Amino acid sequence: MERKRRFQTRQQYAEQKTKQTKFQKADKRLNYLIAIVAVLIVATLIFIITQESEPKNEAEQDSAAEVATDVPEDDAGQETEDNETETTVLEDVEEEDTVTDETENEQPTSESGDMVSPSDDPSVKEVITNPNWPAYPTAQTGEHVSTYEKGHIDYEEKLKAIFSVIDLQQENSIVLRVNNNGSAESAIAVVTSMDKEQKYRVSIEWVDNEGWKPVQVEVLTTLEGSQ
Repeated sequence: MERKRRFQTRQQYAEQKTKQTKFQKADKRLNYLIAIVAVLIVATLIFIITQESEPKNEAEQDSAAEVATDVPEDDAGQETEDNETETTVLEDVEEEDTVTDETENEQPTSESGDMVSPSDDPSVKEVITNPNWPAYPTAQTGEHVSTYEKGHIDYEEKLKAIFSVIDLQQENSIVLRVNNNGSAESAIAVVTSMDKEQKYRVSIEWVDNEGWKPVQVEVLTTLEGSQ
């Protein structure tokens, strides 16, 4: 009886040991599978992250390359345009300066060819000249004699020449003086409008076989010192 119990006990122990061994083997296999699955999961995650990162990096690199390529071109283009603009502006300024200098040196010219220039004399507003002013045709014959006697042909021709270059009519004006202007062939006169608002000093010269020729008109601001 005792032997039978011992046999049964040994048999139970062997069965228990076998079960325990099988359990341990199954546990080891399970652990291996878990480790393999974990490794696969990690590998999969690494692969996914790598795939997502690469396109982004490539896109960023492409974008950066485009920016790096475009910016200098834009800067170069802008710089070129700026240089061209500066050059054009400088040329325009130089041209304007040249035109201004030429304009300042030129005397204003009217449609009739009269040249108007300022005067340093405070009593003179402006000076008018015109080399194309014609001489007043003379009716005198023989040797010319200059005279300042009213009614004399020479004196009357002087007045005709004087009024031919000013905006006054002889019959509506005041002749303040007609005098010798340094020689017998030169004369000067001061005339005004009836209200003395328009005031002129006119210089004339005698041209043989032609008559008295106006050479200069001074537009006066005052009559003081002009007579």
